[in-house]
Amino acid sequence: MKHFTKYLFLLLALVVVLAACQNKPENNDNSHDKSKASSKGKDKLVLYAAGPDNLVKDMVKEFEKESGKKVEVFQGTTGEVLGRLEAEKDNPKADVVQLASLPAALDYKKKGLIEPYKVKNHNKLYKDWIDKDGYYYGFSGSALGMSYNTKNVKNPPKDDNDLTKSQFKDKIAIPDPSESGTALDLLSIKVNNEGNKAWDEYKALKNNGMKLAGANKPALESVIKGENDVVYGGVDYMVYAAKAKGEPVDIAYPKSGTAISPRPAFILKSSSHKELAKQYMDYVTGSKGQKQVDDHYLIPADKSAEKKKGKAKRADIKEFKYDWNNLSDKSEKVLKQFTELMR
Repeated sequence: MKHFTKYLFLLLALVVVLAACQNKPENNDNSHDKSKASSKGKDKLVLYAAGPDNLVKDMVKEFEKESGKKVEVFQGTTGEVLGRLEAEKDNPKADVVQLASLPAALDYKKKGLIEPYKVKNHNKLYKDWIDKDGYYYGFSGSALGMSYNTKNVKNPPKDDNDLTKSQFKDKIAIPDPSESGTALDLLSIKVNNEGNKAWDEYKALKNNGMKLAGANKPALESVIKGENDVVYGGVDYMVYAAKAKGEPVDIAYPKSGTAISPRPAFILKSSSHKELAKQYMDYVTGSKGQKQVDDHYLIPADKSAEKKKGKAKRADIKEFKYDWNNLSDKSEKVLKQFTELMR
């Protein structure tokens, strides 16, 4: 997939710059970045993860307690994780990788970089989120919707074309799909389903003042601060977490359909601790790990774990139909056309 190859080279340059700075996790709460993953110590798992920070922290804590083993963690955005993996390809350090978007896992499988393993809970997980042969597991998912400021928006949008109305003129933002894998997922899926109709809608949104707002976290912050009234294509778990803290935000899912991005975990073929890595994969896809996923406002891959109140279940959200392999191959062309549109 050409898009990911180019993406990795661009990100490699970014990682070099970031090396002198603090690497921030996907949800940027500045609380957890064990960027020590430099050793291959005996019985020590090395995990590269794209957040959410608190979920990774809680999972690692419980896994260490349950297994009696230590875990070294590097946290960053999906782009930063992929950039670091690329930088270390001649001297790999990571054992397990967790990302915020599925296409990169498909790319790694095609390149022969993943060690397949069928987890114990394999048959209880959403089949469209996992690889049937165990190459990757979408152990959690985030739905994409219209995040809005509840103080400024008294009549929430019901569908994405509502955002083309004068009510939202110059008060709309979208996560940049060149920085956010989930935003690119939605863009590719919407175009795949609606074709020219989708492009006409994106043009209308741009004409109504839609602007790029960086990755998911800064996009949501722009709504919380009132700089924008709505972000189209934001991840729902961040909204639910902010709402629970008392922030003036909520989310609506487009009635015409949206995307849910599985967040994959997989074992690298270069791992020096494969048996421990398998234990970790069993943990994140098992009952305890899935409960933690649900507790942190994400959609668990095991439907039976969906119990937390105050958030939508997968069955409540209308999803577009899509084939991840087909979408991944087309994403570069879609991104290029969107970038030209937003100029």
